[in-house]
Amino acid sequence: MKNTLFNYGRLFWVIPLILSCLIFTTKSYSKEANLKINILNLDKPGVLYLSICKDAAGFEETVENESEEASCITSAGEIELQNFEINGMIPHGEYAISLFIDSNGNKKIDKNFLGIPKEQYGFSNNVMGRMSAPTFDQAKFLVAGPTTQNIKLRIGIPKQD
Repeated sequence: MKNTLFNYGRLFWVIPLILSCLIFTTKSYSKEANLKINILNLDKPGVLYLSICKDAAGFEETVENESEEASCITSAGEIELQNFEINGMIPHGEYAISLFIDSNGNKKIDKNFLGIPKEQYGFSNNVMGRMSAPTFDQAKFLVAGPTTQNIKLRIGIPKQD
């Protein structure tokens, strides 16, 4: 069991590498800053699916259809039952994050017959939409230097904090 936990932790270090390799590339040399994402309230271990998007179209597409968009950095990796931190360098700009934990391994967020998520999910700025996912404008944040996003995971219809 201890060896398995060690391997999961090792596998999950792939996320910062992917963030570094798949970062938005531009022809000009833009300034970059560290983005730190703290994932809080994890109830069950599983696979973390993470999208960091730089525009509304990409954000809404990844949230609604769990697809990959050219304007988004997407990644997946095992996550253990504890609060977790991800670090990566990204160019300065506005971004929005969506994520969910696939605890049963089917590579999608499970929902009930009403479309309410049955697995943990979260968004940057800890925003929640009303009866739907938040918009890009609600979830966006600025990266102009070292930036931290503390994302509280939720299940079902969120209670207003």
